Amino acid sequence: MVANSLGRLAYGLATMLAPRFVAGRWAAPAPDSVLNLRGFGGQHIAIAVFTVFSSRSTRLARPAVLLNLGVEVCDAAVGALEVRERGTQDQIAMGALVLPFINLATWLSALRRLDRA
Repeated sequence: MVANSLGRLAYGLATMLAPRFVAGRWAAPAPDSVLNLRGFGGQHIAIAVFTVFSSRSTRLARPAVLLNLGVEVCDAAVGALEVRERGTQDQIAMGALVLPFINLATWLSALRRLDRA
């Protein structure tokens, strides 16, 4: 939980504090306004911080993992829409489809570990 959240936190901080640097490299092409990308970063920061703190609580760990699973499912759906629009040759679109599935696998693994505990 913590390792994946630290990755989400790093991405969130980068998109919030340096959106023009992130845009076009690891996110959508450089936007006219970076407001949405910064907002996206803020959401990732909030989810990551909640998850890190929840990892120490038996009561909150499962809801935190379920929240992250929901985020990854939505991100995968968005990635699929981007691939449909841009095509499979676009590396950012393909990354937006593949990365959520990798993260989804890690969160499913975390959920299984919580269920066994």
